[in-house]
Amino acid sequence: MYSKKDLQGFAKAAHSLKLYRRADLRDDVTDKSLIKKLYVDPLQNDAVLETMLRDSTTFLIGRKGTGKSTVFLRAQHELRATPNSASAYVDIKTVYEAADVDPTIPSQIAEAGLALSENDLKRVLLYRGFIRAVLSDVTKELQQAVNSSIFDKIIDRSGLKRSDISGAIQELLDGSFESQFTDVTAIRTAASKVDRETVRDRKATTELGLEIEASATGISGNGKVKHIKENNSSIKNTSSEEYSDLVLSTFNIIGVIEGLQKILLSIGVKRIFIFIDDFSELPEEAMRVFVDTILSPLNNWSNEFIKFKVAAYPGRVYFGKIDPTKVDEIYLDLYKLYGEKDVSTMEEKATDFTRRLIESRFQHFLSKSFEEFCDEDTNAIYRQLFYASMANPRILGHLLANLRDSVTAYQRPIGIRAVQDAVTKYYEEKIEPFFGIQKFSHESFAERASVFSLKELLESIVSRARDLREYKDSRVTRDLKGRTPSSHFYIVSSLESSLRTLELNFFLTLYYQMRDRDGNKVSVFALNYGLCHKYSIAFGRPSTQREHRLYFVERIFDDTSIVRKFLERNQEIKCDKCSETFGIDTLSSLAMYDMLCPKCKRGKCEVINLSKKYESVIRSVNPNLLLPATELGILETLYTEKREMVASEIAGELDCSYQLIGKRGRNLAEKGLVRREKNDVNRRIFSITEDAQEEYFDGNEERLLDV
Repeated sequence: MYSKKDLQGFAKAAHSLKLYRRADLRDDVTDKSLIKKLYVDPLQNDAVLETMLRDSTTFLIGRKGTGKSTVFLRAQHELRATPNSASAYVDIKTVYEAADVDPTIPSQIAEAGLALSENDLKRVLLYRGFIRAVLSDVTKELQQAVNSSIFDKIIDRSGLKRSDISGAIQELLDGSFESQFTDVTAIRTAASKVDRETVRDRKATTELGLEIEASATGISGNGKVKHIKENNSSIKNTSSEEYSDLVLSTFNIIGVIEGLQKILLSIGVKRIFIFIDDFSELPEEAMRVFVDTILSPLNNWSNEFIKFKVAAYPGRVYFGKIDPTKVDEIYLDLYKLYGEKDVSTMEEKATDFTRRLIESRFQHFLSKSFEEFCDEDTNAIYRQLFYASMANPRILGHLLANLRDSVTAYQRPIGIRAVQDAVTKYYEEKIEPFFGIQKFSHESFAERASVFSLKELLESIVSRARDLREYKDSRVTRDLKGRTPSSHFYIVSSLESSLRTLELNFFLTLYYQMRDRDGNKVSVFALNYGLCHKYSIAFGRPSTQREHRLYFVERIFDDTSIVRKFLERNQEIKCDKCSETFGIDTLSSLAMYDMLCPKCKRGKCEVINLSKKYESVIRSVNPNLLLPATELGILETLYTEKREMVASEIAGELDCSYQLIGKRGRNLAEKGLVRREKNDVNRRIFSITEDAQEEYFDGNEERLLDV
């Protein structure tokens, strides 16, 4: 029998793994951080943490829930105990969402004869506000660091006052941006030179004039950044690179670096580590502006003083002018983390991490081993939990929560079948709805068609896996009892990027890279374990014989032709100027010339995904029902949970800030899609309305795969 205390501890252990982003682990009694005690490094001997603490810019790359924010918390905890270092954390997605433009500014600047259109001007001001907000967040964290006890001795010995140091840092930030309107001339001058249709024979020189004096008690100085550009072309479009030029022209970035370094050196700080979270959640243009305006200049011009730690998604990283060979890259997804030797070793290491993660939480919250809740071979159950979560801590937390609610709470022990049921529930509630809700996304028809084209591709892959369930015509499968495991497939590695969106949304996972029977480099993918269980696809591989080591690259699992046929049927290359279309086979040659249209010689060619199967479905959606991604996520969460929720709970599901949920929840309430009320303790609570449930979810068959 499990006691009430056992069940409560089980729930707390599961919840601690589900925590999102910067949600810190804290003791209920002392309110002290538990991050050092509960942190489990994905590699032995804290290898990931050690790399994160190096004096180098680092990109931490992994899908949602792989523990990027937890690694950040652990690294900052260590740095705060180091007197010669300071750190700052920036939730870049929330900062961008909160960036705003004073609605009176565009009209006032327009009266000055600015060359930019009102829309382009708003974007420049948005990015300028965004960059200022980033620097403001860094300033606040540095001021908090200065006020911590670790600097007591240094400050006492130097005779400085904390208020003077904090004030100097704030003054430095304020001085780096001039008033909103003194920049008009700079923007107008730059705009007239960078707003162009094409750039040919361009030469650029930069004049930098800086006079900076900084001390712990004050900052003074002036600086100018003058961009001189020569070109032979007309004026029409503004790119993200040009937005970056405009924003960079309006504040003294070099002065910020020089001044900040002098201030902090006065109290012995030799290095600043700036942690940038949710980098890949930025729109692509905003990502480029941020890198070109802040990340790249500070990284390249700071004389090793500033080091960035950036959390990003696979395939969603933009380096700008940062030399990728001079930064560390840490991958937290399965193959990149554990796949250096062979499949069996990778599986063993990932299963071991799953075990260490669970045991650390159960020992802390229950003072018991997870084994006491299992009725079968615990090694086999841990292996199943690895398959079900792919060693993703947050998914693991959801699985444990499902097991607690459906098995342990009823005084039953956990077995393999229970894990399979738990992961099927997770798939149906958290992953499967992706396509159904995407048809309501406030994007262009082409962008929604691009998403649904991937649904077609996934359906083809799953249908093939189902067809192979009874396959017994090869030497390897002939003697297998029961269904043939067909959960894994491979494609040539050059096509791997075609599956990236499906992988980011956990429909499948890059499992391994190896050579096929013909010696070609191929990428092996695993279908989601919950998906496999739902559609009766046997997961994994046999392992009783030596030849089973290469089971995943048996020829029957080669889905390269499926992907290639999909690309030929559902993709086209189109010029954004003359609308000429080209075959997908011309992509490599076009890429060599930066996608310049070979017909008109002016436009850029873009790869466009089509969805012929679901075109009528997409076109049938009422435009009035289209919503931004965050608002759709709120509706999806409220529909799935079927209960009233506070903003922080919804934010935990959507991996965003509760402030953003509050803002978007208000929009949904005004549209009659969400009820927004206050509970007994005066907290704002949200619930889905009957109209929203009927319009967005009832009868929405696009949630399901057509296989």
